Amino acid sequence: MKTSLKEWRRVYARIKNVRGLDEHEKVLYARSLAATPDERWQMNVQRFKALGIWGKGLAGKRKLERLVLAGKV
Repeated sequence: MKTSLKEWRRVYARIKNVRGLDEHEKVLYARSLAATPDERWQMNVQRFKALGIWGKGLAGKRKLERLVLAGKV
C-alpha cells in the first residue's frame, strides 16, 4: 500500500486500538507508516537537523553518541 504523509489519518484509524502505545506514539507510528520513502528521508533529515547532528561529519556522530548514552534520543 503506497500512501502519502497526507493520508496518515487513515492509517491512524486502523491502528488507534493498538494496546501499549499512547496517542502520541500512535500518531508518530501512523505518520511513519503512511509516508513514502522520500517523505521518510525528509523526516529523518529534519530530526537530525533539530538535534544539531546533520552535516557535521564525525563531530555530529560524536554528539549523537553522547545523546544516546545520556538517554535523550
